[in-house]
Formats: sequence, structure tokens, C-alpha cells
Amino acid sequence: MFAKFRPVLAVCFFAFATLGLSAVSVAQVQSSNSQNSGSEAPSAESARQALIDLLEDPRGRQVLIEQLEALDLPEGGGTGPQTAAEARSQRSDAADTGSAADLSQESETQTAAPFAVRLGEYTQVIMDDFVAVWDRVGRSLSGISLLADGTITIDRDRITTAMLQVGLVLIAAMVLFKLGQWILVTVYRKFDMTARYGGWLTRALMLVVTTAADAATVAIGWGGGYAVALLSFGGLESGVTLLESLALNAFLITGLLKVGLRFVFAPERPELRLLPFDDPSAVYWCARLGFVVSWLGYGIMLAVPVANLSISFVIGNTVRFLVTVFAALYVLTLVFRNQQKVKAGIRAYSEGLSSEITKRTVYRLAGFWSLVTYVYILTVLIVWLFRPFDAVAIIMRSTGLSILTIMGGMLLSLTMTRAITGGIRLPENIRESLPALQGRLNAFVPRILKIFRFAVFVITLLILLDIWGVVSFLSWVQSEGGADLIGRYSSAFLVLLVAFAIWLAVMAWVDLRLRSRSGYVVTARERTLFQLFRNAFTVVVMVMAALLSLSELGIDIGPLIAGAGVVGLAISFGAQTLVKDIITGAFIQIENAINEGDVVTVGGTTGTVERLTVRSVRLRDLDGTTHIVPFSSVDMVSNFMRDFSYHVAVIGVAYDTDIRKAKAALEEAFRRLKNSDFARSIIGDLEMHGVTNFGASAIDIRARIKTLPGDQWGVGRAYNEFVKDVFDEQDIEIPFPQVTYHAATPPAAADLIAQKKKRSKADPSSVKPEDDAPPDPDH
Repeated sequence: MFAKFRPVLAVCFFAFATLGLSAVSVAQVQSSNSQNSGSEAPSAESARQALIDLLEDPRGRQVLIEQLEALDLPEGGGTGPQTAAEARSQRSDAADTGSAADLSQESETQTAAPFAVRLGEYTQVIMDDFVAVWDRVGRSLSGISLLADGTITIDRDRITTAMLQVGLVLIAAMVLFKLGQWILVTVYRKFDMTARYGGWLTRALMLVVTTAADAATVAIGWGGGYAVALLSFGGLESGVTLLESLALNAFLITGLLKVGLRFVFAPERPELRLLPFDDPSAVYWCARLGFVVSWLGYGIMLAVPVANLSISFVIGNTVRFLVTVFAALYVLTLVFRNQQKVKAGIRAYSEGLSSEITKRTVYRLAGFWSLVTYVYILTVLIVWLFRPFDAVAIIMRSTGLSILTIMGGMLLSLTMTRAITGGIRLPENIRESLPALQGRLNAFVPRILKIFRFAVFVITLLILLDIWGVVSFLSWVQSEGGADLIGRYSSAFLVLLVAFAIWLAVMAWVDLRLRSRSGYVVTARERTLFQLFRNAFTVVVMVMAALLSLSELGIDIGPLIAGAGVVGLAISFGAQTLVKDIITGAFIQIENAINEGDVVTVGGTTGTVERLTVRSVRLRDLDGTTHIVPFSSVDMVSNFMRDFSYHVAVIGVAYDTDIRKAKAALEEAFRRLKNSDFARSIIGDLEMHGVTNFGASAIDIRARIKTLPGDQWGVGRAYNEFVKDVFDEQDIEIPFPQVTYHAATPPAAADLIAQKKKRSKADPSSVKPEDDAPPDPDH
């Protein structure tokens, strides 16, 4: 059974070994940076006191002697280990003075080393590190054996005095802190309705304000503790002791870290909660993680120094190890017990996300969140084991900066997510004046915010990696190349942002001009011209913004402009019809020949103008057929809707009709038309032109009615109905063409008739009456 799991165990062993090496390297880098900065260097007095305490401790003195004996000194009488700069200098000198053959041989030897050998060397290093870790664990637990065999004794009076000092200032600080928390909760309850029903901006502002007030309660407790420390144990003359300062500093840092937890989980402020936790889960995680923070904060920053100063450094090292290991085991157990619950919660939250990419990313992250947590906990533990003296500074600094970075990134991301989901809402008066502005903003701003949100995610990840020493993102940002690259991309983005703002302002102005107001009606010509201007301006802004952005990025746009000119010239030669369409369409619009909604005849097609561009016009005729007519094929435009129109009525009457009576009937029909609903479309009297034509079967009388543009057809149909009614009342005939047919007699019938006539002449009595009837054509 065990043989089946050997590959798995080997992979796990290799992974945790690599994790240990990474942790050690991170700790060394962070320690080197802190030492080089000089801002955290201990004072000479504290270093002297620490050395005195170490020499007074028998066990500590023995460990120091062993370390000095094991120290490798450089050959040639050197006084200390080589620095990294000296080692690089010596390697550089050897490379300059050595022979080329030796260097070539060494290079070939390194290159020719088999993979198995290199893997074995790497495994050996890993095992040496594990042995070092195990040795470090043994040394950390040596204080227990020294206490057991009596080598180290505990001074009870000293411990009692230290506990009294620490307990008094901590109790005072805690009482003031709890009092401030009670006041804060009481005040917040008065504004919980505002937070519950307010907008996202109101809730974000209240979250920041309440968090600042929460931190202020910690500061008040910290200040009260210092006041108690000054007034007790000797008064103002003795000042604050080191133990009291350590206790209050532990209270301050631990309290601020808990403020950060309450900022994220908001157990008592559910309306302001950032993460999608329910109330029991928020209280659970805030309490458990708060316990871990308190355990580590007071254990490392208070219990360990008290053990060092009151008992021995060896006991302090043992206390540090036990505090760290217990906290790591507690958090690992906490993660293991809630692994599936948190996984299900994250995946349930991902279902409510709007972006499909974000939804899939969060869904997949839910599968290995626990693995990331395990790696972080083990990394912290290993750093603490390898660098026990400066591990607190490294871990607290890295963890604190990581929490602040994650909270800042989450706050920005959630703010943008709410803006993306809810959209941009403008005030009511602006929506009434510019109804299309909000739609345009919601069409572009959410997409821009999605880009910003992705950029925030990437920058947050890079900053986290920089905090833990994996990459040097901030150093690269401060470098000349990084600053130049960021500056160029920022300038390009600023150009795009300004171009978008200008385009949005011009579009809002166009919408305002196209909005009908009291006393002002937008004509079809204005609507068409502004739409053409809108399209042309959009193209110009897009081209200019693209060229300027590329120029800010360092791309030479001269060849692009020249190439665009050549391509434009080639297109103009190859697309002469298109150019003719555009030029003709531009002049048609300038001359106000066609507008949307007009009834026109262009290219031999008559219809209503549905859409007008700079290249073509789209018509819909009476049958509902759509015609797209390019302007290059238009040599004449007939517009039926300019200023006014006429309905020309040509009425035919019979030749025997009295013309004066017919004219009077037409006048009567017009009077009836004026009394109908069509009176508002008539802008003049009836123009009687009289007899205009003598037709084959009728006399044509013409009359004309002046109407509003576009109403001539409806007025004409109604007028024809009234004319028919009046003619029927006055018995005026409206003739219609008639045809008279004459049937020719067949030859056989003509001979038979002639014979009958001859017989009748010879003998009239022999002719029968039916013989005089014409023959039946069907027979």
C-alpha cells in the first residue's frame, strides 16, 4: 500500500522543500533591504544591553562560542566573511586574468553535467536545508530541557513585577478601548438606516469614516495606557518602562490589525460589508482571525520580550517558537475545517457576477484557495524559523502591506463593479435636457471601468509579489525605463480620455440642438445635417485620438499619415463612383434638396425618404418596397414637400353639361371640404382654371387647391369624394368612354335573302313571315 503513494509523497516533499527555499530567500532579501535602509537599525545602547544579557546567560554564551568556532574565515588572514561585492570583484578579476582555455573548459564541464547530477545536487541542498530547519527546531525547544534540569531558573519576583506593570497598562488601555467601541456602536445605530438605503458612494464614505473612528478608539486606549504608565510605578520621574512600552505597542499594533479585519468583515455593520458574507460567517471569521492576530501580536511582541528580559534569551526563543507553531497549527486547522464551506461560498458568489471571464476566474480560484492559504502559512512559519530575530518585522511588514494592498484593490474593484452593474445615473434635470447622454455614458463607461478593474487586479498582484520579494515591481516603476513606459501609456490614455470627453460634449450639444422646445421645432433638414455632422465628427475624433495615442506611445505616425494619404489617393482613383456619391450627396445636403421624411423622386423612383447618408438615400415607395439610390445616379431631384403643395383636380363632364353649373358644383364641393377636418391643411382658396381640354367623350375642367406640404394627396382624395356627391345631387353626368359595335352579314345569308326577295316579287303569297327575320348567327 505504501509503495503506491511514493510518487505522491515525493512530489509533496519536493513542493514543500521548494517552498522552504523560497521562504528563506524571501527572508534574506527582506532582511538585507531592511539592513541596507538603516531605518530599523538598533541603537548602540540597545545592542550593548543585548550583548550583556547574552553573555550573562550561560546557555547563550555557549551558543555564541559555538557559532564563533564554526565561523569560516577567509584565507590570508581575513577578519570576516566576504561580502557579496568582494566575491563578485574576485570573480571578475579571475575572469579577467585567467586563461581562456580554463574558462572554456569550466564552461564545458558545467554544460556537460548530466541532468541527474544537477538534480542530485539540488536535492542535496534541499536536504541540507531540512536538516538546518530540524536543528533550528531543536535549538528553539532547548529552553524546555534547560528549565527542566534547573540550568535556568525563574525569578518569581521579577516575573511578578513585570506582570503587574504589563497588566495594569493593558487593563487601562482595554477599558478605554471598550468604552470607545460602545460609544461608536451607539452612534452608528443612529445612521444604520442611512447606510442601508443609501447609495454605494454613501456606504463607502460611511465605511471609511467608521473605520477611522474604530482606529481612533484603539489610539485612545493606547494613549490612556501610556497615561496610566506615567502615573504609576514611580510617577513621571521614572517615566515609562520598557515592558510597559512593549505592552502598549503590542496593544496598538494588534488593535489596528483587528480594525483592518473589522473593515473587511464588518461583523456589526452588515450594511457596509465589502465581502459577500452572511452575518454568522462574518462574525465567525472575524472572531477566529482576531484571535490569531491577538495571539501572535501579544505573544511575539510582548510574551517573548518579557521572557527575554525576565528569564533568558533561550526561554524567549522557545516561547517564540511555541507561539508561532501553535498559531500556524490553529490556522491550518481552521482552513481545513472550512475548506469546503468557503469553496461553496466563493462559487455561489461567482454565479452572481456579470462578466463571464470574472465569473470563470473566481469559480476556478475557489478550487485552490486553501492551497494558497497553506502556502502562505507555511512560508510564514519557515521564515520565522530561519530568521527568528527579524521575522516579526519581515512578516508583519509583508502581511500588513499585503492586507492594505488587498483591501485597497478590493475597495476599488468593488466600487467599479457596482458602477458597472448599476450603471451611471444622471440627475433628473440633465436626463430631461439630454435624454441620450445617460445611454451614451452607460455604453462606454462600464467598458472603461472593466479595463480599469483588470488593471487594478494586475497592479495589486504585482505589488503583492513585490512585497514578498518575488519581483521588483516598485523598483522597476521607479527606474528610468519603467517611469518612461508608464508615462507614455498614461499620456496615451489621457489623450483617449480627453478625446472621449470632447466627443461626449459635442454629442450632447447635438442632442440639445435636436431637441424640440417651446417655440422651436426641429426641421427635417436640421436633423439630417446634424446626423451627418455627428457621423463625420465621430470619424475625425477617432482617427485623431488613435494617431495621437500612437504618437504618445513612441510610434512614428509620419509613415502612417503618408501611407494613409497614398492609400486614400489609390482609393479615390479606384472608387470614383464612391467619391462622386459623397461629393454629390454633400452638395445635395448643402442645397437642402432632400430631408428625411420627404416624398421625392430620385433616379426615377418616387417614395418617402427613410434614411439619408452622405453617399445614398433610402426610399420606401407606396407598395412598401425599399429602394437605395446612390447619389452618383441622381441627375435630378423632385421634392414634393417644399414650402407648400397643390392638388390639381381635372374633372371631366359630358358635352351636353352646362359649364357654369359644373363650375358651381366644383365650388360647392370645395366649400364642403373647407367645413371638414381637412380645413387645417388648406392654405388658400380654390383656383378655378376652367375648361382645359375637349376629350373624346368629356370636357375637362381644371381646379387647383393649395395645401400644406405633404397633405396634397389626402386633400385630393377628400375633394374627389365631395365632387362625386355634388354631381350626383345635381345630376351632372361624369361621362366615360363608350364603344358601339356593328355586326356584318355573312355572304351565304346575303344570297339566301336575295333569293327570297326574288320569289316574293314573283309570288308574294309564297313568302312566310319568319322568312323576313334575319338568320341566326349561331346556325
